Amino acid sequence: MKSRTLLLLLALALPPGTSLHSAETGSPSVEDRLQRLESELGALRTENQQLRQELGTEGRAGQIVIKPAGREPVLAIGGLIQAQADALDKGDSRFTSANDRFYLRRARINATGKFLEGFDFRIEMELAGSLAETTGMRAQLTDAYINWNRYDFANVRIGQFKTPFGYEQLAADPKLFSIERSLVNDRLTVGRQIGVQVAGDFLDKRLGYATGVFNGTGVNTSANDNDDLLWANRVSGMPWQGKIAGQPAQWTAGANAFMTKDTGLATQPAEFGFDSTPATLGNDNIFTGQRTGLGVDTQFKLGRLELWAEYLRTHFEQSAGRDFDSDGWYVQATYFVVPKELQALVKFDTFTPNQSLASNSTDTWTFGLNYFIKGDDLKLQLDYLLSDVPAPLPQQNKLLLRLQVMF
Repeated sequence: MKSRTLLLLLALALPPGTSLHSAETGSPSVEDRLQRLESELGALRTENQQLRQELGTEGRAGQIVIKPAGREPVLAIGGLIQAQADALDKGDSRFTSANDRFYLRRARINATGKFLEGFDFRIEMELAGSLAETTGMRAQLTDAYINWNRYDFANVRIGQFKTPFGYEQLAADPKLFSIERSLVNDRLTVGRQIGVQVAGDFLDKRLGYATGVFNGTGVNTSANDNDDLLWANRVSGMPWQGKIAGQPAQWTAGANAFMTKDTGLATQPAEFGFDSTPATLGNDNIFTGQRTGLGVDTQFKLGRLELWAEYLRTHFEQSAGRDFDSDGWYVQATYFVVPKELQALVKFDTFTPNQSLASNSTDTWTFGLNYFIKGDDLKLQLDYLLSDVPAPLPQQNKLLLRLQVMF
């Protein structure tokens, strides 16, 4: 060490008669002084490093260190990139073209924080986020909420977030086993909304609930189309957990419902075929009336095998037109061919947007492989979709490929 060398040079510069071991006088030797100086120098270095960390200047070479402007003790910055490609046919009604293409399915950046007083928060920006072909991508919010988490049985959340309706809809985007959700979950769930929710769990997290009220006008809009609010709630639980043939197993189930009144809501897909007049069925995507949705779901895990099943149904009561029902379901099976690394998927889903119309159902088989390079943080997914869609389109074959990075 340079410091030790310097101290040795100083010792050599002492007068020739100076003893290195002064036992007879009881004074410390030069060697003892060197050890004491080295100890004090090490303590100074440790203190300096701690001070730099507190000031936010400590980091690796070339690394930018971010310090929170507020007083929260925990602040984490993260993000998600899903680079995707699709080929072959157009696919179901969510896709707008049969052209082969590369695109960003999702590109997000987020910040989460926690206060000692029992509050946490999350804000996330979406920079892509569409299956449709777009010529200009704009940043918009996905999540932005404050959560009071003091009691496990009653967390209070306010802001924009996912409504508690639909198991697959509530599953985090980067943790889904299939590249895209089932068509029925995309069409019949109410997604993210602005509102307030109370949620919690009991019995060592074996039973949970969530209930909330929201504007009901969709994501990224602070307007309400009338004086009524969307009400949504969900209950879920784990009826059984144990072992089968020496393998860990568990069974979970859930049920959810929502109700809302809409006035000229223009966010519904045209495939529902809302009435433009009481006597005729049209293709107007503007809905006025009351929507009531119900759903049940169940999941089963046994070792490397996992099964999901879900049924959703929505009743549309139009103010000027015929009432009708829309429903659909899916069954999904996944199995780790190589534990925690290579997973195979088979899924069937069906969706009928309007039971009053003939031959408007879409049935899709999905066959997939998921390669977990580093868990969900870095994974590669390949899905082949075989869809029977309403006439006049023939059977659709679609290939999806995704590379996902979470940071």
